[in-house]
Parts: sequence; C-alpha cells; structure tokens
Amino acid sequence: MDCNPCLYLWNPSTGVNKEILVFNSYNNYFKLLFGFGYDLSSDDYIVLLGSYKYNYSNTNSINLEIFSLKANKWKQVKVVSDFPYRSAKSSEFCFKVGSFLNPSIHWLVYNFVTGKDVIIAFDLKEATMPEIALPNDCSPGNYDLFVSGGLISVWTVEMSTLKIWVMQEYAMHSSWTKTLDFSFHPALDFSPVCFTNCGDIVGPSDDGGLVKLNDKGQLLEYHSYGDRYVTRSKMAVYTESLFSLPDGTEQA
Repeated sequence: MDCNPCLYLWNPSTGVNKEILVFNSYNNYFKLLFGFGYDLSSDDYIVLLGSYKYNYSNTNSINLEIFSLKANKWKQVKVVSDFPYRSAKSSEFCFKVGSFLNPSIHWLVYNFVTGKDVIIAFDLKEATMPEIALPNDCSPGNYDLFVSGGLISVWTVEMSTLKIWVMQEYAMHSSWTKTLDFSFHPALDFSPVCFTNCGDIVGPSDDGGLVKLNDKGQLLEYHSYGDRYVTRSKMAVYTESLFSLPDGTEQA
C-alpha cells in the first residue's frame, strides 16, 4: 500500500492542477518549511520542502529538497552553513508557508542559537539561505511576514493593535520602515494577508470570518464562513495567469 503524501499545484484561473508525490523520507522528520517560486535563470517553477530530524548529537541538520516542474523530479539541496532554526509561530508538525520575492522564498523562523526570530531567504538560483534581521522595534507575539507591493513586510497584532513594517530596500536592515500602527474596532483576532489596490487590509479572523479593514482600523466588511478553525495558512494571494503546468496535469 502506498502511503506517501502528495502536494497539489493548482492554477485557479485555468483549473489546471498537478499532483506531486512526497517521499517517505519525510515521515520521520518534523516538517518546517514549504515554498513555491519561479527561478528565472532556469525558467523553472520550484517546490521546496524543508524538514529536520531531532538528534541530541546534531540539532542543526535539515533535510532540504526541491521539486523541479521542468525536470519533474526531486533533488536534495545541500545547505553549507549550520541550520539553527525552528518554526517561530506554526506547530512543528506543520509546514510553514514561505513568501516568494527577489527570487527567493522567505520564512519567519526562530534562531535557537541567538534566541531571536529572524527571516531566512532561500535563493532559488544560488541555493543559499542568508538571514535577514527583523525591525528593531518589532516585538514577538502574533506576527508573520508577507509580500506587499514587491516588498517584504512584517506585521504584528497585539491587543487589537496592528503594526506593519516594510523593508524599502531588500536585505537592508536600516530600510525597515513602520508604515501602519493603529487599533482596530471592533476588536477581532485578526491576521492580515494582503492589501487591496486601494490600501485596505484583508485577512482571516479566528472565528472563521474574512475581514477587511481600512488604514484607520475601521471595519469595512466581514464575511463568516461557518468554520471557526480557519487559519491564515489556508489562504493565499495569487496573480491571475494562463500559465500551463508541464505534462501530468489535470483539468479541475
């Protein structure tokens, strides 16, 4: 009996989807990183999975693999440096979804050597993973990162107060700029996912609703879907495209 789990790539604009088999090597690993991006240098779409196996003698190892849609196969990636990271927010048994930009996939993780939450970025072309420091005044709590307007952004929500920082120049720590800082009403357990074209903020609430706030924190729209366990990891922002996946795809 084949018990290997699968991933599915899906283009909502065309309905085309592709099944990707994930090998049993991940069954004994703590799932940590997941990402999807485009490598311009090879004109290839890439799926990345990163998991680690806890070992008392070596806690810094990671199993990092990428799936090439062009080659239709997985390959192992060697990370040169140690990997002293664990999930900063998500459960250790769930993949943390990365944000693609520049052309790297980014995650918010915890560095257990320095005791700090940081951003790591896997460069699809160079296969390197540098570390990017968070804003100095960004305090830990309910927070994560996302890409907005072609820039890396970090948000925090604490006591119904939302703060957002934007990195105006990529990988330049001094360019972090706080762009929003307001309390929203009514109070909601809210996690931003994206901005609309007119600057409103959209994201899920913990009671299963989808919320839209303006840049003053006022509630503009709320839609409930009857699922109080909806989380940000189940929502994604995409750009409409007629891109066709390689052979082995199906029409939804």
